[in-house]
Amino acid sequence: MTGEEAASLLGIRADADATTIRHAWRVWARLAHPDTGGDPDHFVRLDEARRVLLHADAQRPLPAPPEPAPREPLIALVRRPPHPRAVALLGVGAVLLAALPRIVPAPLVFAAMPAAFGAAAWAAWATGQVLATRADPGHRIMGLAVLWLPVAASQLALSLLAGASLLPVLPLVALPLAAAVSAVNPGAGLWRPVGVGATRDV
Repeated sequence: MTGEEAASLLGIRADADATTIRHAWRVWARLAHPDTGGDPDHFVRLDEARRVLLHADAQRPLPAPPEPAPREPLIALVRRPPHPRAVALLGVGAVLLAALPRIVPAPLVFAAMPAAFGAAAWAAWATGQVLATRADPGHRIMGLAVLWLPVAASQLALSLLAGASLLPVLPLVALPLAAAVSAVNPGAGLWRPVGVGATRDV
């Protein structure tokens, strides 16, 4: 039996894949099975057609996987922010929050939280301002880290000058940054499924 004859018998294309072949065979086998009143010779021919097409499918070379598009370097995605003054002013504001532990009469752990959240929130917002919308999650995470680091370092320096150092609570200061990284990383699956909210525009 040729491949064309087998395909015609099962009512599918000769280049059908294994799943399609098995599905078509099951449909016809239910009708032609001798136990259900079908013709035994016809059932044998259906079974032979299935074997012929499955053998042909196994011999067919697999299609080559598509070549992934080259990943753009981070520097190619940096753009002039639409609101550069707001980026600068809010960055300075985030740094000044480090003086709160000196002013607010509260344990250092609680007094340092506004500075920690301020630095992470500013870095997350500023990342959207300075990176093109086609940036992938890896670019955004790198942007977050690059923007957060100088603000956090400035906060530590200001807290030392103000006499209420944030060094003892440094791990807590970095927690909001970890939450911001998780928010832009769909692969982590913590905030949204993979692929949801991805942007494809330029």
